[in-house]
Amino acid sequence: MIERQYLQPDDMWARVENGELLYVPVVTIHGSDHAHIYLSGQVPREPSGNVVGVNDMRTQIRVTCENIVKGLAHAGANINDVVRSTTYVTDIMEYYKHSDERFKYFKDSRPASTLIEISRLGPPEAMIEIEVEAIIEPERLKIH
Repeated sequence: MIERQYLQPDDMWARVENGELLYVPVVTIHGSDHAHIYLSGQVPREPSGNVVGVNDMRTQIRVTCENIVKGLAHAGANINDVVRSTTYVTDIMEYYKHSDERFKYFKDSRPASTLIEISRLGPPEAMIEIEVEAIIEPERLKIH
């Protein structure tokens, strides 16, 4: 049997519109042999909603990766469990100048990755957004 969890960690920003949570940042799907963790696109946003590192790609990469670490940990995973990532940036050349910051987080594993330059992200001050998928053993999954 496949089970699902829809998780909103307390230490991550929540998109609420008209008093309703618009989406959750973490979804887990698990069965008896493994668990998939899907983390919605993370941007350099504090839990309060403020975007940090305006016009500073290095800071934005760091804060975005920290948000990924938080979301994964809430489900029982870590950055080394990530098997796929998609990164959206508003300036690909600026990203390349600071991509070493990402490797500080993805230092022990290299997930299948896609990098896409786009004209704008949800928060206009954001220069980067990263979504990831991870797979772990079901006994590691935190059931909420």
